[in-house]
Amino acid sequence: MANVLQRGKRLLEKLKAEASKGKASLCEETLVEIKLHLTNLRGLPPRFEKTATAQEEILLGRECLEQAVLCSVQFRDEAAFERNFLQLNTYYTDTKDLVPPSEQELVVRGLNLLRLLVQNRIAEFHTELETIPPHVQNSSPYIKYVIQLEQSHMEGAYNKILNSSKDCPSQLYVPFAEKLIETVRDEICACSEEAYNSLTIAEAQKIMRFDTKQALLDYAKESDWEVEGDRILFKNEAASESVELDSMALIKNTLYYAKEIERIV
Repeated sequence: MANVLQRGKRLLEKLKAEASKGKASLCEETLVEIKLHLTNLRGLPPRFEKTATAQEEILLGRECLEQAVLCSVQFRDEAAFERNFLQLNTYYTDTKDLVPPSEQELVVRGLNLLRLLVQNRIAEFHTELETIPPHVQNSSPYIKYVIQLEQSHMEGAYNKILNSSKDCPSQLYVPFAEKLIETVRDEICACSEEAYNSLTIAEAQKIMRFDTKQALLDYAKESDWEVEGDRILFKNEAASESVELDSMALIKNTLYYAKEIERIV
């Protein structure tokens, strides 16, 4: 069993080295090898056999899956993140009385909450949040950061969200924070499109919080907005014209409905 543990540790170090070099395909191959290798450790969930090295096995399995989660964040693979987190969460819930807590747990839990927020899975967000004790929610910067983002989103305080990447408690949070910012910007742009027929480029850049004029123009092109001079046109004149109602026809219909209702009563 000692040899199996040593090989598992070597594979973990290999994974970390590949991740540090940004080699996504190699990381994926090594992860598959690690997960197959972990099946040889009888002390891991769901077997939980009381082997002589059970505690060491659990610590190794947990660290391997934590590294898998961090790799999925690094390579912006949300589907892989979800798969790896579900496997890892078993260690956080079912082995907490068997081994010391992980220093990475709150980082990973915060990342999972942020992922759910980005995917607009609010019910699951709150379900997951309930598994974290209130005192941890208030004291951990990793959890508190995401809670504040969710509150800002519910309140429509988009400025706070757009500035949130500057306050990330860890660089690991930046990819998800940037995606949330993109989602919020899309909401602001959609609201602007409904609220205005047109805006100057300067006004649109300020309202939509684009860092550069070119970024705004690129977004306008993707959204099929027209650019004329220094203005962005959201709607054509025909769409914005009010439709005149035939007042006499409206009166006749109203009287007819009133008469029919009176007859029925």
